Amino acid sequence: MALGLLGGEGISRLQLSRLSTEWTISTWASFFFFYFIFYLTSGLSENILRKRIHKKKETPSAFTLGLAKRFSITFLYRIIILSIIVLSWSAFIFEAIKLGFVPLFTVDTPHAYSYFHLKGIHYFTTLAILVPGISMLYLEYRKTNGLRPDIISILGIIMPLVISVLLVSRFQFMFAAILALFVAGLSGRKYNLWQICLIFLLLVSVYVIITIERAHSVEYLNGIFEMKDPKTPIFITQPYMYIANNFDNFNVMTEKLTVHSGGLRMLYPFLTLTGLKFMNPDFGMAFPLFTTKEELTTVTLLYDAWYDFGLPGIIIFGVILGVVTGFILFEHKNNSNPFTRLIYAELAFYFSVSFFTTWFSNPATWFYLGFSVLFYQLY
Repeated sequence: MALGLLGGEGISRLQLSRLSTEWTISTWASFFFFYFIFYLTSGLSENILRKRIHKKKETPSAFTLGLAKRFSITFLYRIIILSIIVLSWSAFIFEAIKLGFVPLFTVDTPHAYSYFHLKGIHYFTTLAILVPGISMLYLEYRKTNGLRPDIISILGIIMPLVISVLLVSRFQFMFAAILALFVAGLSGRKYNLWQICLIFLLLVSVYVIITIERAHSVEYLNGIFEMKDPKTPIFITQPYMYIANNFDNFNVMTEKLTVHSGGLRMLYPFLTLTGLKFMNPDFGMAFPLFTTKEELTTVTLLYDAWYDFGLPGIIIFGVILGVVTGFILFEHKNNSNPFTRLIYAELAFYFSVSFFTTWFSNPATWFYLGFSVLFYQLY
């Protein structure tokens, strides 16, 4: 969280773009209070849980199905990996046939992926991004038991990455790859320096290829970013603006927002996944996005919390997220269920790139976490 939020805040204050302005007191206070409250609450909740467990004997959860105990753990991993691969590829093929195109194979279409969505179906297409992380859990299990990787564990890493490339989605690719690396690290996997360098080069190479396929020209991007030094190379400009401008968007909101949304923006995932959103098609129009520029629409983790209630919303959000994080930290250290590592890795990713978007008011985030919790219960 410190890296994503406070680190991003520092990068933003470099003010390398003409879009950057002086921040309001509300902006400074929001980032300061959120991190302090989140850090304090997560530590307290973890300590409280640890003390309670020491006082009483731990009993199995009534909600845990424990299929790994009824069948074999190998069977459970295989069925989860294969089920998601089949489900995601089926959804992808259905979308491709219905929409009549695949984003990777379009020509001069900068926002091809934005149009590759069928309501409800696309969640299952992108569900594959969890599979590389699950495959790393499976590989670690096989390694612990003296077994070599099998074809299912290999497919579980490759097939989801292929989907993300076909979708021309940098986020889907990076999420799937980084989630797998996080899970491997949490499982005790150690990497040599040459392996780290090789992985980094591969990730950057694929990221650049996907960026090229998105058909965004350097001139187009430089025109939007409005850097103070026009000679700044694009490989510095693009990542800088993808971090810095999100904080400036938050600042613009604190300046221009006149009426708070009273919780509706943070409730957006519930309204979407239950279908209630479609009862009022104008729901999104009621709460416009405040940004420095129309094309630069990404925002920070705290955007919707402030939009809903202002600074009190930031404080409430920090408390809730801190309590949940404390529970996950406790479960991870307890090490009783490997799928805790998957959930932990997802949260670690969201916190690491907390400068990028309002993860917890995004329906897809809860969709992925919901399935991760399901796998946790199945184990």
